[in-house]
Formats: sequence, structure tokens, C-alpha cells
Amino acid sequence: MNAHTEKHVLTFTRDMDRALQVKSYRNAVDLLIDGIATQSRRQRGWSFDEDIAGYTELEPTDAARRYQWKLHVDFASATTKPNGTEFQSIVFTLYGRAIKPAGGHWTLTEVDGKPYAPPSDDDAIGLKMEADQIGYADCEIPEDWDSYFEHLYGLDSHISRVKRAVQAGISSNWKNRFNTVLSGPPGCGKSDIALSMKAALGENAVLSFDATATTAAGLIKTLNDLEIMPRVIIFEEIEKASADALVPLLGIADQRGEINKTTARGEVQKSVKALCIATINDRELFEKLQAGALASRFSNKVYFEKPAREIAMRILRREIAKVDGDQDWAEPALDYCESHGITDVREMISICLCGAEGLLDGSFQKEMDETGTPHE
Repeated sequence: MNAHTEKHVLTFTRDMDRALQVKSYRNAVDLLIDGIATQSRRQRGWSFDEDIAGYTELEPTDAARRYQWKLHVDFASATTKPNGTEFQSIVFTLYGRAIKPAGGHWTLTEVDGKPYAPPSDDDAIGLKMEADQIGYADCEIPEDWDSYFEHLYGLDSHISRVKRAVQAGISSNWKNRFNTVLSGPPGCGKSDIALSMKAALGENAVLSFDATATTAAGLIKTLNDLEIMPRVIIFEEIEKASADALVPLLGIADQRGEINKTTARGEVQKSVKALCIATINDRELFEKLQAGALASRFSNKVYFEKPAREIAMRILRREIAKVDGDQDWAEPALDYCESHGITDVREMISICLCGAEGLLDGSFQKEMDETGTPHE
């Protein structure tokens, strides 16, 4: 996380006909702070100064007295700037989704000494957050980008294609989002490139979903709950997504980047200006989804082939070295895989390291033949 830190003061008020006791005051502050779970605060980079000196009694109004309390909020997020739209969206999340439900009798009246008009309940549900009103995570190509991919052999061009798509987004302030699909057989390095990219760009900049276990409701809730949006979204095995999940996926992958959900109290709409990176094993199925509409949203198509023998051999020798094994295991393991049409590198590694010395006398190959495929 960037070291840039801004401290902001949120001022809450409440009409009272009597002064609060110190104990009551402390309980109320605890209630407000507890409205946001500790884990959630840490993930969002929020910290609270809970050592508040007290409350301020204002001039009486009508039959009530007003007591003003101040709550200090330290934001550690690099995207949080004073009076900026990103900060305002965070304040909305902080108040509308956490503090207000926890202590609804308190009203947020000032932010950094300036008047703040909290949205109504209907607005909080039906609020349309446009792209320039949403805070996005910082996303830059790190100088040590190549170091995150050193474990991948023979995929330099594939890695470069992904990097160029990210750079095109950064250079255009994300107006150009050339959604990228990584297509090829299992175990060819697609997911490894996507996850290595996530490590290179940072957890805040990249959000990943396993499309096989993602529902439309879950996807929408995850994105709607974020106050700082990612710049890149990864969808693993996107062609296996459920029919209902494809609807918001289409919206996110569209250049307008909008997700919509109709609720009993209105429509929730949120702009998601993110670059989509998808992996697929079944290209034909992917191209048929939604009558080809999903595939049409991925203009940057990157294809993978099964690894050449030279590359597969390098991978096996690397894995053998990790366990201080015998390098002689590699040759018979690879010969067996080639003769049996095994192209998934993960399966190759499994055969090599599980077979070990059994590969040298052929005993493991015999075991594989007896148990490796179903028998009629």
C-alpha cells in the first residue's frame, strides 16, 4: 500500500434533551465503530482514533439540546484524496452501509468541516455510481514485472500480450480496455500467467473469480460492496459460468462496464471500468455463449499450445531439483507422457515425482498402465 495517508474528521450530531453521561458517550462511540467489522476495516485500509476527548454542547434548539460528537477517521488508501470523488464514495460507504445501520439515530453532518447531506434510504439503494464517482485502486506496471514470471518457460510472448493490454489501459486512463482471453488446454500456463499478473500488479488492483463457482448475485454483491474498485478482473474458466452469471459478466466486459440488478426497492447500477482477463479450456463453447456476445467482448485473443518437449523437460528438471531428486527421472517420465498423449504439465510433474526411481526400472509405468485408465 502506498505510504500516502490523509486524516479526515467526520462529525456526527444527535438531538438530545439532556446531557450524556461519559459511559453512555463511550458506548455510543463503540457502537458506531463496531458498525464496521475489524476485518473489513483492515482490508479497506481504515483505522479509527477511538481516544475521543468528549462531545460539544451546542446552542439549544426548540425543546431539544444538540450535542456534537467528532469521530476521527484515518484513511491509509493512496486513492483517498481530500474532497475528491474517491473520498466521497468511501464516506458514502462508511456512513450508508455501516455507521447508519449500527447507530441510525446519529447523523453525519460534516466531512472535514464542510456540510455533508447523507442520502436517503431510497438513494442509498438506488444510487447510480458513475465511473468518475468511484475510487479505483492504483495500477502500474512494476519495474520488476519480469521477476513475477521467471518460473514460466516458453511463454514470453503470451506474457507480453497480457502486459501490453494492461499498459494500453493505463496509458489511456482505462478508456481502452482490451479484454483478454487466454485459451488453451489445461495445464499450459493460462491460470499461472493470470495469477502472476495479480501478484505483480497488487491485490488491490486485481480481483479474481472462479467462474465455475460464481453466481450472478455473488458477483454483483462483491462488486457493489467494494468502495475501491480493481482495475483488472480475472475470470477463471469463464466458459463454465452459469447462465445467470453470464448476464452481469456481459455488462462488465462491455466497454460501458455496467452491472445492473433489479431489487424490490429499485434498480442498483454501478459502473465497472475494469480490464477483463479470462481463461478458457473449451474455445468452441466459449464462442457459442450468449450467441457469441461474450466472445465478441474479448478483442485480445491469446492462444496456448501444449508445451514442446524441450520446455516440458525444463519444467520437470526444475521440479526434480526442488526435491533434490534424480534428474534421470525426467526422461522416462516424459517418454511415458508423450506415448500416452498426456500434455497437462501438472500431470507430467505428478508422474515424474510420484514415479521417482520406479520410472528407471519401468515398474511405475506398469502401475500406471494398470490403473491409469478405466478398464471395461
